[in-house]
Amino acid sequence: MNNVEVAPRSRNDLAKLAYEIRNILGLNDQLYVDVLHLVENILPNVFDDYCFEVCDKREMGNNHGLTINHTIKIRDDVYDGAANYVGRDRLTVIHEFGHLIMHSDAPKAFARGRVITYKDPEWQATAFAGEFLIPRHLVKNMSPDEVAIKCGVSFEAANYQLMKIKR
Repeated sequence: MNNVEVAPRSRNDLAKLAYEIRNILGLNDQLYVDVLHLVENILPNVFDDYCFEVCDKREMGNNHGLTINHTIKIRDDVYDGAANYVGRDRLTVIHEFGHLIMHSDAPKAFARGRVITYKDPEWQATAFAGEFLIPRHLVKNMSPDEVAIKCGVSFEAANYQLMKIKR
């Protein structure tokens, strides 16, 4: 159970943020984003104190990825999966990018009891990753199969994102 709370963000707020960041990075017309190129080659030019590390499973344990301050750590098997176009692993990399963008310097508070979804940093990072990898403005008339293939995500992620877009 996550007991850390951050500033509230709606799904629409996260979609706008993903759109703005894709625009800044020159990715707004691209369905497929090379996530490893982003975290290894582009982000070091954007953040002065940014660091990207691939760590072994002994160090990471059950964590597929972690973002601590301005360092993104990805477990080596997840890195390999992202390099081999595994949608879930690609989403994990962007999930951590979401933490970097939204939560590295953000004030956090410990919550008593359950954190409200829109104040949960894990929910925010996952929703951001879906919005970033599956951009609304490019996929709204596609099938889940098309989105999965063209955006390099799992069928489940494509289907979920399309349901959120239709709301």
